[in-house]
Amino acid sequence: MLLPACDSKSTASSTGADAGPDATDERCTSASGVSKGPWSLRVDGSSAVVRWEACRPGTTGGLVFEPEGGGDKQTSASVESAFEVTNTYSAPFDPSAPKDEAGTYYMHESALTGLSAGTCYRYRLEADAALSGRVCTARPADASFRFFAIGDTNPGLNGITEKLLEQVLPNGFDFTVHGGDIQYYDSGLETWASWFPRMQPLLAQGAFLPAVGNHEFEKPDEYEQYYKRFFGGAGFDGNNEYYRFESGGIWFFSVDTEQDLDINSPQGVWLTQQLADASAKPNFRASIVYLHKPWVTCGDKSQDTSARAQFEPIFNANNVRIVIQAHMHGYERFDLDGRTFLTAGGGGGALGKIDENIDRPTCAQRVASGAFRHGVVIDVKATEFVGTVIDETGATRDTFTVPIKP
Repeated sequence: MLLPACDSKSTASSTGADAGPDATDERCTSASGVSKGPWSLRVDGSSAVVRWEACRPGTTGGLVFEPEGGGDKQTSASVESAFEVTNTYSAPFDPSAPKDEAGTYYMHESALTGLSAGTCYRYRLEADAALSGRVCTARPADASFRFFAIGDTNPGLNGITEKLLEQVLPNGFDFTVHGGDIQYYDSGLETWASWFPRMQPLLAQGAFLPAVGNHEFEKPDEYEQYYKRFFGGAGFDGNNEYYRFESGGIWFFSVDTEQDLDINSPQGVWLTQQLADASAKPNFRASIVYLHKPWVTCGDKSQDTSARAQFEPIFNANNVRIVIQAHMHGYERFDLDGRTFLTAGGGGGALGKIDENIDRPTCAQRVASGAFRHGVVIDVKATEFVGTVIDETGATRDTFTVPIKP
């Protein structure tokens, strides 16, 4: 069900679980007042953050959570903060898609603390128990776990993204790393208001940890008004644009290709220092870097060979085993001197031309490819990463193994 938004003219006369929709505002029809979410992010071994948006102030409190395997129920309050959206945007090619209306919205953030490491929790909002989700804390060192990688999601385009999620979600995974281009105003088929309910099954599966893509800037204010508001502060030790997190001794680095990535740039210095810091930790096993614009591709996009060359010795010194990239709407897997580069840009956008630049020298090291929608389920095991590439029909299109230690 799509949850319509409401603007600053909403004048609900009561709040809380019994508050009904404001009869004067047809855009805020949810009895709970919740208009987007919930979703989780900023997860470590003992804490997590859950966010959601409401379209009127004073909606009922926080959330109730408990271990997935059974245990005591706990409650966590939320902090409400008003946010003014300044422009209205629509999906001109899909009039049924709700608009992103200008007006005042109310972000809720609930900090779950004192959690047990390596444990998955179920949570539900006090405002509406049907609005629920799951979050898994970071796994202990050397533990096995599973995560999901996807990029360039465009659920408004023929529902392909939703069909893909139907196939991959039964696999179960702790969290999702998204390679950027999360929502496409440019398609004319979706808004953030339509994106959230379509993507909610994925958001409810576990933490959502995106990289910044170029389509996060389709509107002049989109990054600040939407991406940063929803997903800012997703990880640790960085900022809203680039950050890191860890699970099971595997360190993940979300890198922003919309900023300068020269090794001497602020982001380049940060990445160099943080990779070295992670690899020096006692329980370090390996690192994974994920980003939007590719460092290597044979498809219809440019590639940043300069960044790849500059960071290659840094990656070698700090055991970066996999680089996950997006932007090119298709699938590619490269083996570049023992390091795996995955192009996982088939999350639902219009497919690209995967061989348009097949004459690039590194294309000789492309070991798998295809113009199909997909997501990548990656199992972290004792000594290796095992990847399974799944399309929207449920078919396995590629499998691969990457040693954790070279």
